[in-house]
This record gives sequence, structure tokens and C-alpha cells, in this order.
Amino acid sequence: MKLTEKIVRIGLIFLVLLSVYFSVSIWLSSSKKEQPIKNDPQPATTVVNERVDTDVFLPLHLIRMQNGNSEMNTSENLITNIQNEIKHSSFGSLAQTVAGDSEQFEKYLSMEQGFELLYEGTFLLSEYISVYNLTLQLTDLSADQIYFTCIQVDLTQHKIRFLDFNRKDVYEAPITIDNEKVLNLMNKVGVQYNQISEQQAVAGKHYYLSEDQKMKKYSYILASQPVTKFRNAFFSNTDTIQTNEDSKDLSYTSGSERLTVDEKLGTIRFNGDIEARKAKDNIYSDSFKYIKKLGTNMGNIRYFDRTDTEINYRTFVEGFPVFSENDKGQVRITIGNDKSEKSSVVIETSVDTIQVPIPSEEEVVLKSTESLLEQLIINGANQEKINSMMIGYTWHKIEEITQVVDLTPEWYIRYDNKWYSERELLEKLANLEVE
Repeated sequence: MKLTEKIVRIGLIFLVLLSVYFSVSIWLSSSKKEQPIKNDPQPATTVVNERVDTDVFLPLHLIRMQNGNSEMNTSENLITNIQNEIKHSSFGSLAQTVAGDSEQFEKYLSMEQGFELLYEGTFLLSEYISVYNLTLQLTDLSADQIYFTCIQVDLTQHKIRFLDFNRKDVYEAPITIDNEKVLNLMNKVGVQYNQISEQQAVAGKHYYLSEDQKMKKYSYILASQPVTKFRNAFFSNTDTIQTNEDSKDLSYTSGSERLTVDEKLGTIRFNGDIEARKAKDNIYSDSFKYIKKLGTNMGNIRYFDRTDTEINYRTFVEGFPVFSENDKGQVRITIGNDKSEKSSVVIETSVDTIQVPIPSEEEVVLKSTESLLEQLIINGANQEKINSMMIGYTWHKIEEITQVVDLTPEWYIRYDNKWYSERELLEKLANLEVE
């Protein structure tokens, strides 16, 4: 560590200690245990700046395609501006042009001039239309049955497409978009891109970064959110909440709903029910009702990925997801049955969030995607089990300063449907060889 960084951190000790004092004060005031099973008289009176769905469900990557080159960008500002141009476009009727045909699907993976917006997890077309208020004409198709991970806008053929890499489906509609404005946004001086190679996909959907990537390290001041924030966000009726101190950990209950706090780890677990669901409701809309109530103090929380019953939201830093232990900076929501009128819900998260960045000049060089893939295969990885590969930030605790965390960039691999850092997966593969 450079001397200047040591000086900066020492200079911040007073600020950190002050932050600790206020965090502890907030924690104690919010988790103060009352007499067993007494009605909590505090209704939710705090005004919360709710998160908006257009930010939470923003695509993660932009691919610029022009002059035979494909380049990637993760700037939230650029992606937001490009998505805004789609929102203000007009559309023709949507039609399915490819249905489960891999050979035909491959023909749509390149364009003369255009762009793609990519999600990590699948997204539902009806939710995308609702979130961004699009005037897309569906005719005989049901948007509640169409999933995709890639939005493709062909500026030459004036088409918008939704690609499902798992089913090898393509849906297409005419689009009238401001080509000149889109190109000006993408080609603006200062907008940086990472070159991607012609090797199109990893696990059938992700592009190869063809060069090593130089990434910045970050440090953040840690903030602990009051437990009342989660109580007020998750319970359907805050007027009837009871506080229980009989158990080892603090808990709140109201009817069939229960919230438990592990005060040592700072983890939150909520169990409840979603009632009076409508036919158009889904795991995205159901889970967002809880995410928006957490407000903006939880950091830059965005939709990351999902399984059949679980949807994951993560904190993002400079366009990259944060990975951590004990759900820090993450919200995991499990919906029992998103097709029924009433469904169970389980929410797992943490009171710990990152808020104030601390200046740092340290950088890390990450190998190209192709080099990483080669290394994994040499060490025994089964390429068919590699579901996804992406760069993320790892949350590291600093022993000497408990209220500061380091965020270190690393490769993350979704292997056999579970996320591992490059180091973790290599260790797992080595242990498998020993066994």
C-alpha cells in the first residue's frame, strides 16, 4: 500500500469512529428489546426514497456493433441513456422468427451496425414492457411467456429483437428509433469500451473479453442500516407488529409474517405470504415490491439473476456486481409459487451496506476470458458446467478498521449453477482431483 493511501486511511479514522458511534446508536435504538410479545407501537412513519424499477431492472452490459467490431461497455449512465431511446421509440408488431433452431439462431448474433443490451439472468418480456412503458404491439403472442437475456437493436434493418439463448428463440419487431442520437451516445468521446473477440459465447450466451482488463480497487465506509428499515419494508401491516426477546436473536412477528435478526452476523431473514396476487404478477414484480421499499440508502441494488423460485438483487459498483458472505450488499427473495393467488415469500439480506467511497489508486489486472477459460479447463473444469463468467467485486473486511471494506475485482464463474470466484473454483477443482 502506498504511503499516501496510508495517510488517507489514518486521516479517515476519526470519520470512521464517528460512523461507528452513529451506526451503533442506530442499531441499538432500532433493535432495543422490549417486554416479550408486546405490540410494537411504532408505525412506519419514516419517509423512504423508494427505488424505481427502471434503475433496478436496467440491463447490465451494452455491446456496440459497428464496422465489423464488437465492444462491451458497463456504464450505467450510457445504458440508461440508450434504454431511454428505446423507451421513446415506436414499434410494429412482434413476431417469432426463430423457435428452438440453433443454426438459425446463430445468424442473429452479428449485425452491420447496432447494439445489444444484456442481462445476466433471464427477464420477462411483459415485465420489460411494463417497466419501461413500451408501446410494443404483441398481436397473438403472450408476453407473459417470453423470456430473454439479450435485447438487440439493428440500426440498419430497423429491427428490435429479444433473444433467448437457452431455448434458442428470437422475437422480432420493427422499430423507429433515433439512429443519430443513439450513435452519438455510443460514440461520444471519452466513452470507453472493452474489445470482445469473434468467439461469440461462453455457456451459449456471453462474449469473450479478448484482452486483459485493468480494474480499479475500491474501499468503502461501511454503514449498518437500522433493523426498522427492513421491518417497515417487509411487513404488510406495521401497526400489528410484535417484538419477541425470548429467542436468542431479535425477532418481529405479525400474523403469519416473521422477521429474525442475527445480531452477530447482521443478517436478516423474513418469512411471509404474498396475498391477492393478480394474473399479471410474476417473480419480478412480486420481489420488486419489497426492493423499492428498502429505499436508496441500501446502495445501488439491481436485478442480477434468478432460478425457478429465487431472484437475486446485488449491489453494483461501476457497473459490476458485488459478491460477499452472509448476504452483505445482496437481497435474495424466494417465491413459493408465482402462479397462484397466494404464495409464500422468504427474504434474506444483511443490514451492512457500502456507502461512502474512499479514494484509491490501486489497480488489478484480470486475464482475458479466453485465458481464464483455458486455465479452468486445464485444471479439470467441465466446460458444459460453466453457466456464465463475469467480472465482479469481492467484499473484503479490513481487520484493523472494522467500518471500512475493500472491494477487489475478480473473475466470477457460475459453475454447475453456483457462483464461485476464480480462486474458489480452482480450489474446488483441485480438491475434486484429490478425491
